[in-house]
This record gives sequence, C-alpha cells and structure tokens, in this order.
Amino acid sequence: MKTKIKYSCEDLQSSVYFAPNVLRHCCQRFFVKGKMKGDVEILKVKNDNDINIENIIKEKKEIIKKLNNNLVSPCDGCPKIKKQIWSEEIKIKKISIEAHSKCNLRCSYCSDMFYGGLDPSYDIEKMFEKFKKKNFFSKDVSITWGGGEAVLLKNFNKIFEKFIESRYPNFNDVRVYSNSVIYNELVHKYLDKNKIILTTSIDAGTQKTFELVRGVKKGFLNIFKNLKKYNSQKSGNIIIKYIVTDDNYTENEVDSFVSLIKKYDLLNCNFEISTDYKGEELNLKKALSLVYFFNKLHETGATFVHFDDHVRKRLYKILHQKLSMADLEKNNIFNNIKKYFDAKIIVWGTGRYADELISNSFLFKKAKIDFFVDKHNKDKKKFLSKDVMSPQQLINSTNPILIASSTYWHEIYKNILKLGVNKSRIINTLII
Repeated sequence: MKTKIKYSCEDLQSSVYFAPNVLRHCCQRFFVKGKMKGDVEILKVKNDNDINIENIIKEKKEIIKKLNNNLVSPCDGCPKIKKQIWSEEIKIKKISIEAHSKCNLRCSYCSDMFYGGLDPSYDIEKMFEKFKKKNFFSKDVSITWGGGEAVLLKNFNKIFEKFIESRYPNFNDVRVYSNSVIYNELVHKYLDKNKIILTTSIDAGTQKTFELVRGVKKGFLNIFKNLKKYNSQKSGNIIIKYIVTDDNYTENEVDSFVSLIKKYDLLNCNFEISTDYKGEELNLKKALSLVYFFNKLHETGATFVHFDDHVRKRLYKILHQKLSMADLEKNNIFNNIKKYFDAKIIVWGTGRYADELISNSFLFKKAKIDFFVDKHNKDKKKFLSKDVMSPQQLINSTNPILIASSTYWHEIYKNILKLGVNKSRIINTLII
C-alpha cells in the first residue's frame, strides 16, 4: 500500500456520511474568522445511480490535492487536517447513516436538515451491496445510525440487522443515536449482546425546560423509562448526553436532571456533556456551570463523565481568558485536579484529542508527561517528543494514567483494569 506525507484527515481518507439527498465527507463543524464551516459535501444524490464509487474517490482526492497545493478548499481551517503519512488508497473505514430527516422532536439547537421529513433518495441496502461488490470497504468498519431519529428510518429493523450481522465488512464499532422517546426491542437486543453503543441526549431536568429545548410536550419521562429498560443488563454501553443551551444550564436544572438519573438507576451509564455547536464561544457563567455539572454527576456516583469536543475547546478558551492559575488553585470546584499538579503522568492516546488536551490544559502547565500509550499505532515510537509504549508498560509503573479520549474512554478504562492496574491510578476527574 503506497503512502505519502501530505495534508489530509481520517474522514477525507476513509469516511462517507449518507444524508437523504447528499453524501458528505464528515459532520465536522468549525469556525474560521467567526463563520461556521464544515459538513463538506462529496456529491448530490437523486437516485441510486448517483452513488458512484469512482466519483466519491475522485472528489476526496480533489480536496486532498487542493490542500497540498495551497488552493482554496472547503476544508481550509479545519482542525482535523494534519500533515503526516497517509495512504494513497481511499478505503471506507467509517460510514454514518443519516439517510432520512424524520424526527419526533424539534430541538432548539437543531435544523430541518435533521427533521425535514425526507426519506432517502436512494436504496440503502443497494448502496451497501454496491460498496461490498467493489471492495470499497476496509475489513473493519465503524458505523453510526442517526437521522432524524434513527429508529424512524423506514425498515430500520431490517436494514439495521443486515448491517450488524455482516461478515464483510465487519462492523466493529456500531453506534446508535436515538432520543429514546420510542423504545426499540432490536436496539435493546444488541445492547445486551454488547454489539452496539447507544447515545441519547436528554438536555433537560424538568418538563418545562424539556418543552423549551426539545420543542415538544410529550416524551420527557419516557426517555428515562426507556433508558432504564435498555440499561437492564448494566452493560456500560449507554451514553447519556446533555447539550447545554441558554435554557438548561442553571444549577436547579442540573440538580433535577441528576436526581432523575439517580431515580431511574442510570448512574452506571457514560455521561457526555456537550454544548450547542452553533455558538463559537462560552461565557464564564455557563463555563462554570459546566464544571458544576461535571462535579455534581461525580459526587452523585457517576463514574464516567466527559466533555465532548464542542465543550472542551470552548471551555479551555474562556477559562484561560478569565482565570489565572492562582484563581484555579483558590476555586474549590477545581479541587480534584490539584493533587496531580506535580505528578508525572502516563497518557493513553496519541491522537488529536491528546495533542489538544496537553497543549491547552492547566494540568500540563504543572504536571509532566512520563510516556504515552497507544494500543493501535504499534509503529509509532514518539509523540510530542515522548516515548510511545505498549499498554503492558503500565504494569511497570505506579504513576497516574490519563485517558486522552472521550469516545472510547470507557473501553480504554476497562482495558486498563484487565491488565491488573488498580483503578485508583486512573485520573477520573475534571481536566481543565
């Protein structure tokens, strides 16, 4: 397989996002000079014949060519673009099925791109067979199911089961994004089999705020009831998300949400705190409420709490602007991080998340990196001038371990424990 040092990204190299009438390279959104960019299109789709593999490859290579010849491209300014060794071959390693825009909610942070009522302008199963016949997939592929509301896709159960039971490609990472207003037995079945991860965004702690943020009156408590059903095996495969908006971030709202999480026995789930991607910045009041939210979940008994990319970048920026290191050390809401300020830390992860975390966080102004761990990039010897080691090297150290991933935090956590490492070594607190 030919490789080359060039500008590209994982999505340009290997992703296709299927919307009702268009294919996209990604769902990345970013700001350049105050203007939001992203959701870069590959091609328009009116029928099955428009999904042409040769054209997909051509469009991907055209953007890569522009990036490497200093020509204007729709990806200019995207933080995911990196100059490194990339394959010259285009093979699909990730697909996202957002092929319809039918939804039973009208969220304040959403748009009719996701609730416009459109069905796919192509046959999803035929598309799948076409990609397989042309050997366009890699052996292992990750897939996300969204929409719209995922389970409202026409023939969802039939299509979903066909994909998940596929031998080529092997869907080794399957994620379903559902608001969980509607319970689906097939989703429950594969959750119990540990074959999928379900992400549900709730975004409210009270009925009144649910109506403001989610745009409908019915369904608020249904979400908690259905999540409790899905969580019957406590498999750890549910991510509960909370997208912070101008309407839902008060302490009262957060306290009410956390109380319902406890009432419906959901504290074992993974919690992801996000923010409206349309806003480029946070104010300090909202930023501190995010920190309060994180700590409140932990104090109530949640083990797995994380900020996603939208929050992390905005939070770092406002806290660096408004707080000094002295302010941080005086503020009680940051107490848990202080014990690591003079430590040597092992970092699991050598990707963009790790790079940004180390470059921007208060923690690494006071702490030092011992070495990095990467399970998948076995040929990588150095990262940020530090050694990259195998996971087994964790056993030979007593230093604390920071997991530099949001999407795979829980999975990495379990891998570390399987090595026989004491969980007390894993840094499971707010990192700013």
